[in-house]
Amino acid sequence: MSIFTPKRLASSESFGEKLRQARRFKNLRIEDISKKINISAKYLNALEEENFENLPSGLYRKNFLKEYANYLGLDRTELTKELEVSLVFNESNNPFSQKIVKKSKFLVFPKIIRNSLIALSVLICFLYLFLYFQKTISAPDLTIIQPEKNLLIKETSIEIKGQTEKEAEVKINGELVLNNNNGIFSQTINLKKGINTVVIKAKKKYSQESSVTRQILVE
Repeated sequence: MSIFTPKRLASSESFGEKLRQARRFKNLRIEDISKKINISAKYLNALEEENFENLPSGLYRKNFLKEYANYLGLDRTELTKELEVSLVFNESNNPFSQKIVKKSKFLVFPKIIRNSLIALSVLICFLYLFLYFQKTISAPDLTIIQPEKNLLIKETSIEIKGQTEKEAEVKINGELVLNNNNGIFSQTINLKKGINTVVIKAKKKYSQESSVTRQILVE
């Protein structure tokens, strides 16, 4: 069985020739028509020359033809049918008529990757700044090595030992205590008979404050 291939009759005028002859008969310039119907002269030329590569696809191509035909006083329905036949004829006789993917379209995927990497980099920067800000304002860790909680002793002095972050400032009952490079601090304080409340606080320059309380009973 042979496959039917639409053929254009040699004696008949194509839709492009009809457009061109109608325009010339009315002594009109494509540039002037372009301004009247708001369609680029490039597309009007492509319709007359039946240059499908320079025409947009789908409904745009048909709508341009209909507008042009209306302006020239031609039967737009008939010309639209001829356009469809010409398209089928062009595709069946030209193995290269399939739209060639332009180089720019090959770059779409790399652009997506590039934009994704940029977005990821920005996100990482924001995340870093957020974590840095959180670390800056968050209260420093504070661990009390001694004394233990609710301690009962007979001595009237005791050594307070603990560890915090090295850049933190430590105060025991409001008095500043020096700490070494590792954040370890030690200070001996005097106690009175009865219950003594010892408050140890640690704070960085812009941070919140950490506080630990110990109660010591001196007999």
